[in-house]
Amino acid sequence: MNWTGLAAQAWDPSGGDKAQQDHDFILSILQQQPGPALDVGCGTGRLLLRYLRAGFEVDGIDTSADMLAICRKKAVALGVMPNLYQQAMQRLDVPRRYATIYIPCGTFCLITERQEAWETLVRLYAHLEDDGVLVFNLFWPFSAGEPLSANPLGQQDGWGELWSHTQPDGSSIAQHLMRLKVDRVEQLLVAKRRYQQIVDGQVVAEEIFDANERWYFKHEMFLLLEKAGFQTISAIGDWTNLPFAEPHSSLVFIARK
Repeated sequence: MNWTGLAAQAWDPSGGDKAQQDHDFILSILQQQPGPALDVGCGTGRLLLRYLRAGFEVDGIDTSADMLAICRKKAVALGVMPNLYQQAMQRLDVPRRYATIYIPCGTFCLITERQEAWETLVRLYAHLEDDGVLVFNLFWPFSAGEPLSANPLGQQDGWGELWSHTQPDGSSIAQHLMRLKVDRVEQLLVAKRRYQQIVDGQVVAEEIFDANERWYFKHEMFLLLEKAGFQTISAIGDWTNLPFAEPHSSLVFIARK
């Protein structure tokens, strides 16, 4: 998925700038782990900017230059100066190590090649300080709207409407999802996402991106994290302190170096 152009513009209005369930949980980790933190997939700065304003030292990486540009603009308005890097997490290479690395929004699911998923965990481990903590979530594929649920988002081999949100200029951006394949064996969703800018009821711009995702299960991820070198690993549900169990929709991993 390329979060550029219309997709980047639509991110904040579609919920990407709202305080969500992960905010307080990750905040508690930052409070327990003195030292710098890295926001992986920071986007337009939903978490990063809040933590900077609260006095924490947080850097960010994202693949999208457009998302990072929005983040910088918002940072200037807030009077903060984040260190931002345009990088993919599987190519992570920044000049410092961190007490905490967090990956919100199920972003790890966007790495669809298994070797690259493994490379990501290795690089995250290398960028942590000794006793550092990695925190990230994966979406439970059986939850409402997810690929293995009874009513997944989008439409099979056709465009299914997701959301539409008004932009500051009065136009709206509508989002649609087309499922092409749900591979239960390979744990892979192959899909397309469409963004349409609409002015006075007319589509004036359209962009289509790949929207592929891979899902991972609890013990599968435990084994990957252990192989990467992490020592203490736990899985909780929905950014709470409860062990993960259905009907939780978000599988949150906490792994210590």
